[in-house]
Amino acid sequence: MVELIFGDLTGPDAVMAIVTALTGGLILGIAFKMAERGTPHWKPRKLVHVTMGSVIGLTIVAYSNLSGPTFAIGSFLTVILYAWAHKSTLLSELLAAGSREGESRTNTFVSGFMGMVAFALAFLMFLSQPSIFVSAILGVAWADGAGEIVGRTWGGRIFPRLGTKSVEGSAGVYVMSFLGQITSLVLYSRICVVCFLPHLLLIAGMVTLVEFVSRRWLDNFLIPLVTAFAMWLMIFPGMPLFMPA
Repeated sequence: MVELIFGDLTGPDAVMAIVTALTGGLILGIAFKMAERGTPHWKPRKLVHVTMGSVIGLTIVAYSNLSGPTFAIGSFLTVILYAWAHKSTLLSELLAAGSREGESRTNTFVSGFMGMVAFALAFLMFLSQPSIFVSAILGVAWADGAGEIVGRTWGGRIFPRLGTKSVEGSAGVYVMSFLGQITSLVLYSRICVVCFLPHLLLIAGMVTLVEFVSRRWLDNFLIPLVTAFAMWLMIFPGMPLFMPA
């Protein structure tokens, strides 16, 4: 688990930070080109949504201390600023490329910002159990991402009076929420995962319900918090909050 101190930047941390920053820049570049070529905006949006969320969730707790993720953020911003210096409208165009049809750039920004706020809260509250934080991020990256990808690609049975929500999309949320929890527990905990399968299935159902009723940016904010608190209550009851390992 990453320590909440700014210590020495180790070699492995520096390499991981640079690879993360370059990967993020590459993903944004691919998404931008997809939108520029007329690809429906939900596809580049979800490309960024799923891949960037996965990168953050599966790397941040592996750093030695806060110097690693700080260096990663600085390196990523350097890549963005370098690209912006060659094209002053880049940031505005990136927001436009990541916006759904009929959605404003402001709403896209707020969606990403509220997601980061939820990640930060989950990180600070559940310091002693990194699998909870990773599950919170994967809940957005994998489960919420799957809802739109599966729903738009294979969705056919729309829930009555609920617009675009489909049975297939909700099934995708449920399955990927469940897999995200298992992945985080296998990687970052020592519990018997099989022993808690009923609990994980129940949590996946809660996440699916939250995604189902959420509108605009609410899913990005609520899914990680619901995932984190549900895992705390059902999988790690009694674990103190705000206590580093």
